[in-house]
Amino acid sequence: MLATPTHCSPEIAVTGLDNPSWIRRAMLLEQVAEAYADGTFGPVQRRQVEDLFRTAVYDHEPLARSVLAESLKRMTAVPHDILLSLARDEAQVARPILRTSPLLYDDDLVEIAREGTRAHRLAIAERDELSARVAQALCESRDPQVIHALLANESAALPEPLLHGILDALDDAPGIADAMTRRRLLPVSVSNRLAREGARGYAAARRA
Repeated sequence: MLATPTHCSPEIAVTGLDNPSWIRRAMLLEQVAEAYADGTFGPVQRRQVEDLFRTAVYDHEPLARSVLAESLKRMTAVPHDILLSLARDEAQVARPILRTSPLLYDDDLVEIAREGTRAHRLAIAERDELSARVAQALCESRDPQVIHALLANESAALPEPLLHGILDALDDAPGIADAMTRRRLLPVSVSNRLAREGARGYAAARRA
């Protein structure tokens, strides 16, 4: 957490975005975001702060944008367009929003899972209560690292057909079967398949 300067109004904060020091800009954004979350501002000032955020998402310094993303990631009343801009940013900026923000829709997450980088997909895979639709989009990448992270997320909805699909596509990828085995609740058909394939692998190793 950055140390913050003395409280300033949204009007003064706007001029602060011109500060040549990214650290000063980040401190200002963090301070204003905290006041916004605390309900310090009235309706007019809240709109001014939201416009400030819309300007800040284009800050040329990724670390300043990262501070903004960290400040907004848990808020439940931020305009969707601001969060979506941050979620589509480069991975170091997008990660806290993708992993935590409750205000992203499944449509947003599916789009970013399909069009983003591995780092974007890994952040999405760690979200709490991930829907089956988003999990399916992540699996479309056939990226073992992403799917391993998804399997490690016990709160992710992974229906039976999706689990079989993962085994069909990545059965030979190191660690995938083991990661699936460690999930607390597995459909019987998946557990049985893992047991059969484990037994076949053991038998093949004995014959080698």
